[in-house]
Amino acid sequence: MIKAVLMDIDNTLLDFDISSEQGMYQVAKEMNITLPENAYEIFKKVNPGIWKELEQGKLTNEELFLVRWNRIFEVMGVQGDGAAFEVEYLKYIKQSAVPVPGAKEIMEYLSEKYVVCGASNGPYGQQVNRMKMADMLQHVQHMFVSEKVGYSKPQKEFFDTCFEAIAPIRPEETIMIGDSVSADIRGAKAYGMKTCWFNHDRVENPQVGGADYIVNSLAEIKNIL
Repeated sequence: MIKAVLMDIDNTLLDFDISSEQGMYQVAKEMNITLPENAYEIFKKVNPGIWKELEQGKLTNEELFLVRWNRIFEVMGVQGDGAAFEVEYLKYIKQSAVPVPGAKEIMEYLSEKYVVCGASNGPYGQQVNRMKMADMLQHVQHMFVSEKVGYSKPQKEFFDTCFEAIAPIRPEETIMIGDSVSADIRGAKAYGMKTCWFNHDRVENPQVGGADYIVNSLAEIKNIL
């Protein structure tokens, strides 16, 4: 029987794509940096690979934020101080909270039945503030964020910290819900948890090896839990 739910945040509860694209162009404008027309498409191709390095332990959160925009600018063919851009970009993201459709409703529903925890690889202060702005923090009993935990999803140590906090609840009594196959599904599955992959990008005929459930909308979670 499920007793606890670990919820990813970006592109599961909060629409990171919308906030990120708006933030990228806003900061570029403020810093007088001209971006190519396909700038966000380039960002979406390069950024996941950098976060994968974090998941694999090749980068720390601090290192990721120092190198990310320099790498992206290099692919874009743009001249600019990526580290300085990152600082302003993160300020924008911290103040932007666009809920994924149905996010608040599903959090209200889940919090009445389970121990609900946020589980994210983003900066701690940023994620807490965005969840608060979106009026969802009140439904979260624990916020497990890599910057605070000291490890990232899908590392075993990340989930060790989660279960130390929610003991005596066991992995088999917990479900991880998220949009990342590598960080959310494989990580949680390897730890012995149930898993639910959220098809945020509406991929047709998704092949998500190992996921116990697949949902195309957050409302569908009510059919599982």
